[in-house]
This record gives sequence, C-alpha cells and structure tokens, in this order.
Amino acid sequence: MKEEIIKSYVEAHICNHQRDKEDDCYKKGAKELTDNLKKWAKETQNKEIKVFRSGCLGKCSEGIAIACYPEKKFLLEVELADEEKIKKGLIQALEKLKS
Repeated sequence: MKEEIIKSYVEAHICNHQRDKEDDCYKKGAKELTDNLKKWAKETQNKEIKVFRSGCLGKCSEGIAIACYPEKKFLLEVELADEEKIKKGLIQALEKLKS
C-alpha cells in the first residue's frame, strides 16, 4: 500500500449516471458540464479545485447533481447555464478554507 497527499482542497463530484429508460443526469447535460468544469479547474486552479465524473449520487430525479467537498453539500437541479455560478461557488469555498 502506498499513501499520497491529496493536493486539492475543494472537490466537485458530478453525477454522470446513465439509465436506459429513465431521466438521468447524463441526459440532462452532465457530461458537457463535467468536461467544461474539469478543463477550467485544470487550466486555472493549480490543482486546488478538482472536478470528478462520478457514478450515481441518488439524485438524478432532481436534475444534474453535484456533491461538493469539504462542504458536504449537494447542488441539485443544476443546468448547463449554471456553470459560472458553480465556478464562483467553488472558488468561494476554496477562499474560505484558506482564510
């Protein structure tokens, strides 16, 4: 077993679950949102904010679902148009941790 220090302070886990016949986060645009946020975090946040594609978070009926850590909160009913709000929220969470 090997241990390694995690460099990120803030994490967003975005549900990308796909179901055959039911509504799911993937069909609501989760892949595009995840790709956009992952690219933004990688290019601008110096590994302090990480974005992960996750499996089902059990909230698909409530739109795209995002689990945020270390706040331990869900963002629900997320839409692609919320991308800038999400970025601001992640940056605010990072600043709060650093202060």
